[in-house]
This record gives sequence, structure tokens and C-alpha cells, in this order.
Amino acid sequence: APAGDLPTAATPRSGARPETFGRCYLETFRRCLTLSVAAVGLVEDGAVQLHRLYMPNEEGFFQLHLAPDGTPDECRWFSRLDEVTPSSPEEWAAWLDPAQGMLGWPQFQTKDGRLYDRLWAPGPGRIPPRDMAETRQSLSPAGDLTQSRRRLQTMLYGMPTGAAPPAPDTAFILVSAISDGAQAWVEIHAGIDINSAALSFPATPI
Repeated sequence: APAGDLPTAATPRSGARPETFGRCYLETFRRCLTLSVAAVGLVEDGAVQLHRLYMPNEEGFFQLHLAPDGTPDECRWFSRLDEVTPSSPEEWAAWLDPAQGMLGWPQFQTKDGRLYDRLWAPGPGRIPPRDMAETRQSLSPAGDLTQSRRRLQTMLYGMPTGAAPPAPDTAFILVSAISDGAQAWVEIHAGIDINSAALSFPATPI
């Protein structure tokens, strides 16, 4: 999708804290298991539906795909690595230009110089990011249920971890250009596969 589909002067979002890529994913995972879910999301990727459980302060989320019987058959943890708010058409084009935008290139390079290969339709040349819609629900401080819908233009990258089992064998980078009402920004998350049987969230009235 062309960069012009997103606002050219997005409202800055507070609370973005770039994280060092070398942080231990498993330590983050264990910490988040002790926290309540702050919001839930339903992502529609064509005919595929993905469920997201967001941690407080947007530090990360669990993404689950459900089997026909309703049990998770895929679960990934994504921790926020960076957030960028382009402020001009030129800055948006650097991400989303149909010919040269970095979102969709065969490889994505993080700030530490690591290269991750495109996992969706691997191969040479740029492809458009996947166009998804997400419906999010959360509770306001007053206890009211709020719902919003936002657009995600997303690409998934990955590289082998080289770690021995039972450690995850792939490290993911999920890059998304997000449009939510008058706001738009780019999020970069680092992720791993986890065993869904290990999940145990406190009950929340969402």
C-alpha cells in the first residue's frame, strides 16, 4: 500500500522505550507471566484469525493461533524492540514505498547490525507487507469496556538462534506500520515461539 494511505504527520506516542536486542527473551517471558492482561486483540489476516494478549504498558504481547477445537496450536511472545513515528511523506516512503520501502524487503536489519530473512514469501525482491485489521478491547480506568479497530501493514522476519533444544530455534522480528484513527507509527517487535501449555494468566474481566 502506498505511504499516502497513512497520515503524513502522525501524532507522537508516549512511552516508547527502545530496548536492547540482546535482552533475554525468556526472562521477559517469565516476568510477563506474572502480569495481568491489559488488552486483547483479534487480528484478521485474510481468512486467518490471530488472538493477541497485550501486557501492561505495551511492553509486549502473546500471539496465539487456535486449532478448530479452540486450543492454541501456535503461540509466540513478542517484546517491543523499537517504535518509530515518521513525520513526513518522505519518512513514510522509506518504510512503505511500493518499490523501495524497507517494509517488505527480503531482509531486515536491526540496529545491532543483525540481518533477518523474510519468512513470509521468502525470495528476492520486495513484496508488499500483509494488510491486516485488528480489533482491540480494553478496560478504561473507570472500568468501561473500550474497543478500537486499527490497520496493520506487517512483515515477519527471522533468523536461526543456534541454540540447542528446548530453547527456541528461531528468533523473529515483526515489523508493522500501524494506523489507528489520527495516529500512525511503526512498531518493531522481537519474538520467539513458546509452549502454550506454559501460559497461565490471571483472570481479567475483558
